Amino acid sequence: MSKLSFGFIVGGDDKYYTNLMRACESLERIKQDHEILIIDMEDRLEIDDPKVKIVSGKAEKVKNEDDRNWFQPHIWKERYNLYKHVETDHCIYLDTDCVIVNDRVDELIEEAEDDFLLTRHWWVPTLEDYFRNVIVDRTGMANYLPDDHSEYVYGASGAFLFQKDKHDKLFVRYNEIFEDIFGKSGTHNGVTDELILCLTLNEVGGYKFTNGSFNHCAAADQQDLKLEDGVFCGKNPQEDEYKKIFAFHSACENVDSLKFHSPGFIDEIKKTMYWEDYQ
Repeated sequence: MSKLSFGFIVGGDDKYYTNLMRACESLERIKQDHEILIIDMEDRLEIDDPKVKIVSGKAEKVKNEDDRNWFQPHIWKERYNLYKHVETDHCIYLDTDCVIVNDRVDELIEEAEDDFLLTRHWWVPTLEDYFRNVIVDRTGMANYLPDDHSEYVYGASGAFLFQKDKHDKLFVRYNEIFEDIFGKSGTHNGVTDELILCLTLNEVGGYKFTNGSFNHCAAADQQDLKLEDGVFCGKNPQEDEYKKIFAFHSACENVDSLKFHSPGFIDEIKKTMYWEDYQ
């Protein structure tokens, strides 16, 4: 069995498929032998490569009064079903709008040990912070909320590392909570996959937070960023140590806007994020 796979979920507008192609191209920066696992919710992909496994995504669309295309729970929840299809020891899930920057795979696997690995959310590091900053319809959530919301840490779900078979309990519980909260009533304002992940992680345990450089938004005014000898390093605002950035998280169509957030780095960011090919 191979050591590593990278997992993606794709569906919706063409831009999500374009971002996926960029993400897969950036895997050229990974030195280790790896496979690619894609759950395609639209059955649009045809890739003839023995190291690429495409799974047809089957999920009933959740009733959604929100007309924003990105808010599609039946699509984003599928990242928590990758475990059913993984055939490698470890899998790193990435949102399709991520780009690998530095190969830190061995270091991250060693750091994770037997835990589910992700970063803490940079602007809402606790459930209390999330509720303070976002209007949330808490229908169906009473059984999962702690008395003190500050006790629940809040993670960023755009990138995470898990082991085959080791974290099945977490994924099963996530899907149970998802179904219980959404049920037949459709979406609830402010309830995202990260909120359900927060409830799941704090209930099930077995997770570990790594440095914000694992999943960095490439905006220096939001997550700390510096360039040392041509190498991007970053961290969350709450952290002390800079580390080499593993992944930048910004969609193709948003890269140019980073000139307002990372003006001193924009030229190098564009090179790193394949701007010439995907602008």
